[in-house]
Amino acid sequence: MGKTARLEYLRRILPLGLAVLGIAGWFYFMTLLSSIMCLVAAAAIYLAPPRPQPASGAIRPVSRPSVLTLDLIGFGFGLFFLPLAVLGLASATGALAALALICLLPASLSLVFFTVAVRQETSWVRFFGNGFEFTQFGLRVRVPYTDLEKVSVKLWHASGAVAWFQSTIGSSGRKKAVLLNGEETTKTLVFRRNDGSTFTISSELIPDLQRVLIGMDRAEVDLPEGISEWQRKKIRRRREKMYRVEEPAPKSEQLDVARIAALIEHARRNA
Repeated sequence: MGKTARLEYLRRILPLGLAVLGIAGWFYFMTLLSSIMCLVAAAAIYLAPPRPQPASGAIRPVSRPSVLTLDLIGFGFGLFFLPLAVLGLASATGALAALALICLLPASLSLVFFTVAVRQETSWVRFFGNGFEFTQFGLRVRVPYTDLEKVSVKLWHASGAVAWFQSTIGSSGRKKAVLLNGEETTKTLVFRRNDGSTFTISSELIPDLQRVLIGMDRAEVDLPEGISEWQRKKIRRRREKMYRVEEPAPKSEQLDVARIAALIEHARRNA
């Protein structure tokens, strides 16, 4: 996990801790004003800038629900169940204490929603002419097209909660990164590097897919299976047009130009 992701976790954990302290402390040792100050400080920490900003042209995952909604759900679980657990464990005994301990289980769901929100805010992909840069949980890896072993097209299909999980936290670190559009069915590009790492991206998220394919073709990487021969020829024609190299003038023409320049210079000196 990168520095950016750790800071985003702190942006959520610290306010949750302050808010729980304000609520539970008001019942025991804090005044109403002190409790309100804790809540105000919690809100200020969460809202404080800066927020993670991807580089220009980067593609971010589609978050459903939004990052703000995920955070609100996480705070809802934490602020409801954590104070109950703290107050119950501090004052109750027997069955009530056991019930208070059980409250920690739903309270821990706040960490799940915070993890999803942090992942969505600190993950994106950016394409260059010779490769792409994948960022997940603030960890960046640069992949030149020349390092790719294979690129394939895969129809990704899942339903309900499975689709949501795969499009949010269904990937693990730098070896397997996933960036999906959140739909139950999506056509993806799967980039497989020589070391076995895979990077899966919904093709619908890429604004200029043809330019990406042109970059791969220029790097002499085999285009993905499933692309028709007509499309392959179209991509190569556009690549040749974009990266056409001007042919040098014939050698005889260069010699003629040199002779004319020499004659002009000679006439100028004799004038």
